[in-house]
Amino acid sequence: MYEGRLRDLAHEVRKEIPITAVMGSLPRPNQAFWTFSALWAGWLWGKDAVEPYKNALRRRRYDWAWSATALHAMFAHLNELLADDIPMFGLLAEAEPPFMTAALTAAQTAGFALESIALRTQHDPVQIVWKSAQKAGAASMDVEAVRNAMREFLSARGEPAGYLHIHTAGLIALAEANALKQPELEFDETLRRTNALFESALKEDDGFVHYSSGEGVDTGTWGLSPSAGEVTESLSDRVEVAVVTFLQKNQEAIYIEIENEIYPHFPGLLTPSKGLIYAVLNSYAEKQGASWKLRAEDVASVRRDEMKEMFNSLEVIGKRLDYQIRRDDKLLAWEQDGQTAYSFYVLASALIGRALESSDEQTILVIPGGRAALAAYKQQRDPSLTARLKNHKVVKYRLLRALLELPILTRESFEEQIASDPVEQQSSGQMMMF
Repeated sequence: MYEGRLRDLAHEVRKEIPITAVMGSLPRPNQAFWTFSALWAGWLWGKDAVEPYKNALRRRRYDWAWSATALHAMFAHLNELLADDIPMFGLLAEAEPPFMTAALTAAQTAGFALESIALRTQHDPVQIVWKSAQKAGAASMDVEAVRNAMREFLSARGEPAGYLHIHTAGLIALAEANALKQPELEFDETLRRTNALFESALKEDDGFVHYSSGEGVDTGTWGLSPSAGEVTESLSDRVEVAVVTFLQKNQEAIYIEIENEIYPHFPGLLTPSKGLIYAVLNSYAEKQGASWKLRAEDVASVRRDEMKEMFNSLEVIGKRLDYQIRRDDKLLAWEQDGQTAYSFYVLASALIGRALESSDEQTILVIPGGRAALAAYKQQRDPSLTARLKNHKVVKYRLLRALLELPILTRESFEEQIASDPVEQQSSGQMMMF
């Protein structure tokens, strides 16, 4: 551990104790906090002790260009102390797009090569790994390369993302091409050009969809239009599968064990939020002390039997309403004169996105009541899923059981009944927003 300024870390130290790795936290400019700290220190220690702090009081403008310049000075001095290919791990707290731009631009222009970035949410520290290297020749910014990187990220995610993630995907593309800064440009002009490039990449391509009531690119979320190409299964659905698979193989697990298991499968910008993981856990498991355990009704064999019960119930109800029944894997159809009147997709999970891929607008999704809150959470975080579900009804197992008990059921009353039990967020407990 070394406590002090980098400029005080003499070159002799490197000879005596070779530096093989560096870890640190990147400071975020905060004029109000720094000014208050200088005043408070002066009150505690006296005028002479805080003489060096006067600069913090005199300066009234700590913008992102100033931050990039300061970070570049630090990175440049550090790179001189390191041999090539020495890893540096940086934590960037209170992340926002201009802070990310300033940090990555400063590091690259000082000779550090970006290795990887892990980003969970805007409320979590960003984890960044660089390696020391010789300064490489700069390339020009390419809007199409940035646009392709954003598109590939959204395609891999399979659902919309906030602007911080989109922005970071663009920065990674520029860093890989060594195009974050031209040598002849100052940092303020460089940062303006980068932001303008990203805005053009998003706004001038119909393949991107902006889910927001505001006009700024940094508001709301961004997704891909259906015509933009093939989209993979949504991140939330894949996380659900990963968490449940782990719980099925492990009778009891504490939360950190679950994170350690699934995070390697979702690296970088695909790192799932704690809110999503907890939403899955609350849907499938119960907490006993510090451990999570699958509920008895969510053991795979029990759910399979329950799905068979649902198919049988749908057949009985359909016949009561004088429909012909046709079954195809997870789909069951009620037909009249060879035409489909209703089709039902029965799930034991909340993998609604997967179900919609093989469903038409007549399909009703049937889910366990315990999945309703998770399904609602997914719609809350994914406006594209909400839009796709507008033409579908989602009913719970318990409603089908209730319909079996009704002495009188007509086609008209069936339509009324399936609209009477909507999917909603849980009313108890703290809502997971991220």
